[in-house]
Amino acid sequence: MNSQSFYFFSLLSLFSSLILIHVPQGSSNPDEFYQTCGKTYSCGNITGLSYPFRSVNDPPFCGYPGFELNCNQDSSTTMVLNNINYRILNVHPTTQTIRILREDIMESTCPVDLVNTTLDYSLFDYAAGYTNLTFLYNCPVSSDFAGMDGIACTNSKYHNIFVLPGAVGPGKCNASVTVPVLQMSAATVGSLNSSGLGQVLQEGFDIRWKLDSKVCSDCTGKKGRCGYDEYLKQTTCFCPGPPYESTSCSVDAFGYLPPLPISIPSPSPGKCSCFPN
Repeated sequence: MNSQSFYFFSLLSLFSSLILIHVPQGSSNPDEFYQTCGKTYSCGNITGLSYPFRSVNDPPFCGYPGFELNCNQDSSTTMVLNNINYRILNVHPTTQTIRILREDIMESTCPVDLVNTTLDYSLFDYAAGYTNLTFLYNCPVSSDFAGMDGIACTNSKYHNIFVLPGAVGPGKCNASVTVPVLQMSAATVGSLNSSGLGQVLQEGFDIRWKLDSKVCSDCTGKKGRCGYDEYLKQTTCFCPGPPYESTSCSVDAFGYLPPLPISIPSPSPGKCSCFPN
């Protein structure tokens, strides 16, 4: 075999190896992905979360894009959806639902940021059983609002604020913001005072994530660990041995019993347990 043929077959062999053993971007050590993504997210009352979620301090390959969680100083968990910051009240992985609350109404009866509540519908949708409320700001004194009680909003520079059921535009008012709440009738909405409205808003609303869980279930069923392939832009399975990344791990990949996912309680408020010191 001449030198040119040897060079050609060497390149072909290398290319074939790269196809068979695809290593995710970010490291030359494929076992690192399996080890790193074995840790679960725990912060305050939100505990034991794994893929598709990850901490903002975790490597991107440990979670699906759009599911980043932030552990705050008060041990609350927040996430950003369509540029709006939300408080996570609880998560139910079996039903793939999350109860969330807009951060800008945590200390106010009305939304402070005049932005409608929207979702990335490629990832999330509203769960069954919700009602839209529309806040109208700086409304004129007119017959359109006769018989309606205005809402006193704390931390707001706006006046003459009214709340209507449904998603409607500002009309004659200066601005409008639509916020989902747990399901209620239009009559109930009309009877709410500022205090009652605040309580309804603080309960948040439910959304569900739309990712197919089968790939991840198959992965964990074979003792692999779910992650995100940034090259293929899809859920993948990290294994402790070759092929390191696949749809699921072969039993042959384990020369030992793989360690279980680790969940380490936060040592102090605001410290996420995703990376032990």
